[in-house]
Amino acid sequence: MQEFQLRVVTTDNNSFLLELYQCAYKKAGEKKRPAAEKIGCLKGSTLNVVKQSIYQILKANDYDPKSLSAKRQSPYILTEELGVQTAILFQTVSPLSQPDRIIKIAQGISAMSNEEAHYWFAMIANGRRKNALKALRILFGD
Repeated sequence: MQEFQLRVVTTDNNSFLLELYQCAYKKAGEKKRPAAEKIGCLKGSTLNVVKQSIYQILKANDYDPKSLSAKRQSPYILTEELGVQTAILFQTVSPLSQPDRIIKIAQGISAMSNEEAHYWFAMIANGRRKNALKALRILFGD
């Protein structure tokens, strides 16, 4: 199973942003696992709009959503299924600014099956990023 980490980064005035990392597999014979790769970041108004989706992801991973604050120091460890879904969410909505559109896209992504989410994640991660993100925005945002 692939591991994802959701990290809280404190900014100014007791506010925070969220960064999502994909942890690399430890290869046979290696003592340490390679550093995690940053997948995406959500901050500001976009983060505020998708907070309900983030809360649902935390609940599904047995975390208390109330623990999401600027004071949190340890990362949230996400299952592969929810990590993939979160990665799609972060990358799809991060450049957007229209709250209604962001909400529609977040709802569409959360309704995806595990297989569908892995398909879109593979499309984004393996060379067709721009077209895949555009397709998701059109599919769920309009």
